[in-house]
Order: sequence, then structure tokens, then C-alpha cells
Amino acid sequence: LIEVNASPSLAPSSKEDYEMKYRLLEDTLNVVDMEGRLTGKEKRVGGFDLMWNNGPVYREDANLQTFSSSCFTANTHLGCVNDREKQLSMLLKPFPFQKKM
Repeated sequence: LIEVNASPSLAPSSKEDYEMKYRLLEDTLNVVDMEGRLTGKEKRVGGFDLMWNNGPVYREDANLQTFSSSCFTANTHLGCVNDREKQLSMLLKPFPFQKKM
């Protein structure tokens, strides 16, 4: 279930609203990965974090001391700064026909 705002419309009401909805749709299509540009092992794609994969998913940068306790850090970056353009450029493989620069 994806709810962009209280209104079911994707029509933007401001520049910021347009950017947020555009990024949401772009990230959703990146997760679907119709071009096969992802490995399938990603824990973060754009603004989405993988939190459940046949069980809870934990962050890779968790402190090693937490592994000896029953308290693990969930793989979520909610409320964190996310440079999604940089993250996506490092994550997505180029298209097969795309020239390397």
C-alpha cells in the first residue's frame, strides 16, 4: 500500500509536492526493477529500506556489541538524511547499451 498524501490524486499542489511525488514514483519503479539493474541483495533503494525478508533485516553498520545482546538495529533510515541521487547512482548498474564515461 502506497499512500502519497491524504488525497488519492497524484496531481501536485506545489513544487515541493511535485518533487516528493515524482521521487516516490521513481523509487517505486527502481524497486520493481524491470530493467534488471539491481542485484536483489540491496537493503536500500532510493527512499525505501528493506525491513523484512523472511524475517527482520538488520543494518550492516550496527555495533558488534549489539549482536551479543537481544537488541538489534532494524534496517531503517527513517528520519535520516538520504542523498538518494548519490545512493541510486552507486546502486544501479548501467543499462547494457549505455556508454561508460
